[in-house]
Amino acid sequence: MNSETISPNKNYSVWGFTGTLIWSVVIALAFVITQILVHVIYVRVEYGKVPSSEYANLISKLQYNGIVLSISTFATLVICGAVILGVIKLKRNTSIKHYLGLNSVSLKKIKLWLLVVIGFIFVSDLFTILIGKPIVPEVMSSVYAATESPWLLLAVIIIGAPILEELIFRGFIIPGLSSSFLGPIGAILISSAAWAAIHLQYDLYGIVSIFLIGIMLGIARVKSNSVLLPIGLHSVINIVAAIETVIYVSYTTT
Repeated sequence: MNSETISPNKNYSVWGFTGTLIWSVVIALAFVITQILVHVIYVRVEYGKVPSSEYANLISKLQYNGIVLSISTFATLVICGAVILGVIKLKRNTSIKHYLGLNSVSLKKIKLWLLVVIGFIFVSDLFTILIGKPIVPEVMSSVYAATESPWLLLAVIIIGAPILEELIFRGFIIPGLSSSFLGPIGAILISSAAWAAIHLQYDLYGIVSIFLIGIMLGIARVKSNSVLLPIGLHSVINIVAAIETVIYVSYTTT
């Protein structure tokens, strides 16, 4: 499982194909367990003792609760972030900075990728309108409209989610898979597919859109050798989505 990373620096190693898959499962389990614990604790605090016959249904409804979504995302960021750092530390001859790509990016590259993202958003929104799909997915408008703490939800959308998801999918998974027989292209495709797969709350069109965004962010990760760039780009995409959601909800509720 010892392989070279996507960086030209050969003094460090990463988990290869098998190691990356195994540890990704561990990270996924930490993700799921943390989410479940937050939901269970919230139910206990907010509703007290709930009959077992109603428990599963209540937990299911809470996945669209803005407060629970916010708390669980930040909690998962802390837990999964710690797991990722621990997994990297277990690997000999590596460093967290090098592995995750915590490298600065030139202003020229930032400007270039911002133009790419803006262009992608414009084309995506235009295509969405042309085929008669709503720009704002129903799940996003429903969660935002129902939340009692919109600023906390927006903080999660703009800060928490981009950091969490990019550390996992572009920070950890891409370097390991890139070092295997898959190469950077295979790593980008698989990480994008895995990222899209965790967004099952959206319809097929939304999931495909997320897959395409994942490819774009993956290319940015590989080309810049930095996870900071896709984190920033992810945040920009979510800022636009948040603005569209706020405008849509305000318009439809007045």
